Amino acid sequence: MPHSAQIDVLAQDVTMISAREACTAVGEIFRSRPDTTAVAVTDGDRVGLITRSRLAHAAARAGGHARHCTAANLADWHPLRLPGELTAVAAAHQVRARRPAQRYEDVLVDRESGRLGALAVVRLFDVVAAQFAERADSDHLTGLVNRAKFLDLVMDACADADHGGDLVAVAFIDLDGMKRVNDVRGHRQGDLVLTQVGRQLREASRPGEIAARLGGDEFAVLRRVPRHVDAEAAALDLGRRCVLAIGARDGRQDKQVRMHASVGVAVSASCGEPQDLVGEADAAMYRAKQAGGNRVEVALPVGAACGVPADGDEPAVLAAVAEDQLRLHYQPIVRLADRRIDSMEALLRWQHPVRGLLAPGEFLPAAARAGHMPLLDRWVLGRACADLAEVRAALGRAAPSKVNVNISAASLETPFDDMVLDALAEAGLPPHSLRLELPENAELEALATASPRLARLAEHGVRLTLDDMGAGSTNLRYLSTLDVQGIKIDRGFVAGMLHNPRDHAVVKLLSDLGHGLGLRTTAEGVENAEQLAVLDDLGVPYAQGFHLGAPQPLAAVRRLLRARVPSGTAM
Repeated sequence: MPHSAQIDVLAQDVTMISAREACTAVGEIFRSRPDTTAVAVTDGDRVGLITRSRLAHAAARAGGHARHCTAANLADWHPLRLPGELTAVAAAHQVRARRPAQRYEDVLVDRESGRLGALAVVRLFDVVAAQFAERADSDHLTGLVNRAKFLDLVMDACADADHGGDLVAVAFIDLDGMKRVNDVRGHRQGDLVLTQVGRQLREASRPGEIAARLGGDEFAVLRRVPRHVDAEAAALDLGRRCVLAIGARDGRQDKQVRMHASVGVAVSASCGEPQDLVGEADAAMYRAKQAGGNRVEVALPVGAACGVPADGDEPAVLAAVAEDQLRLHYQPIVRLADRRIDSMEALLRWQHPVRGLLAPGEFLPAAARAGHMPLLDRWVLGRACADLAEVRAALGRAAPSKVNVNISAASLETPFDDMVLDALAEAGLPPHSLRLELPENAELEALATASPRLARLAEHGVRLTLDDMGAGSTNLRYLSTLDVQGIKIDRGFVAGMLHNPRDHAVVKLLSDLGHGLGLRTTAEGVENAEQLAVLDDLGVPYAQGFHLGAPQPLAAVRRLLRARVPSGTAM
């Protein structure tokens, strides 16, 4: 469906009845026309709406007296009425702006034909979600799948591997010298190079292999490797083919520009999260680049990279909690209007006694498999709230006003609201100091079950934020079902928006969506001044990323905050 789909084509003509008609006549219309979702009621110049659910609820309340009611008694006389030329996204803005009790009511549509139509809100949000999914699946510049879709495909391959299927190989590709091409020959030539690389990778891919552009000058290839095949040999073959394909010349290239690439390949027999395998390949690519580039590095074995602790013992995560080996690092979230640090996101690390400081991808998948995520979430919430209270006591007004904490999908199935409120009370923090980030991978059913607990937290003042907006299609549905106050734009779109018109369009769309719904919008993964300038132009109010500040321990955060306080300012 086109991104600019108008609601005129989504609405269905609605049956019109007089306000004097009996409710039984309305019921007969619904029984005889199973696809009809609503009936319009006219009373002079007024037009009301009766939906199937409205009739059913009224019948349940009225019992045997339902036959005495009229359409006038039953109709909603203040339905949302929209012009048919409105886009689905714009219509969704207006639906979301209604009072919560009205967000699930059907919408009246003035159709181009002159007739009145009705549009179910569920269908409207399904269409908008599908538009996001379409935008998220492919890279406009190269025609390859993009980062979000690639991670989905890696996840599917890992799931098959977990059940005895083929091994999973991922090649992570970074172009050598791309910055010089952009600086010397301009971004237009840079885009031509990226297009050419995409074509070369596609043509070099074997049946079943999938090439992707992850963003900027980063590409990847997914390959399934039969278990009887030598995994290291297969990884080397994949990496070398990528290097040779990108370094090859053909008549379609600018003869003055010849590209090379650094490639890292990781192979796994099982992997809890796709990011872990991609991250291991990324680390191998970095080693290839450090060694001079235009070469391949292979990461084998990758058991630890897929989330198994160094000793392969899942209970080791429990020991890490008991022995105080867990650490929190904090990444600043900056308000772009004045570059002030408004909040900081708490990010978990493990100070392993043998392997050193471990990133989340190196132990959280094992913790998730063992069912330990609620325990880790409780630890993170308690420590993050205590740390914010400590920083506030030390720095006063120079301290951030909030802390962002991620909650896992597993915790949503527990009494997490008590856990959150207990952590705030223990630290002596007001609830509005906490921004709870809801995971993009949470199922709608799980969030529906958790909705009353989330509503309780919102009533207390805890702010709810949807993470990784744009990376998937389902999280858009949350906007119509949850009382969220913020969204975070997925880093993949921020990475690609300088050179990919579709990534730029998604960032703009999410920025406009945030403004329209009164949501606090934060862009993730800002890595350079050019990206920051674009976000400023688009009116994105908050951002985080290595350009604004890397994740760092609390002591380093305190030093950073003190350094930002003007001399003579009272704290």
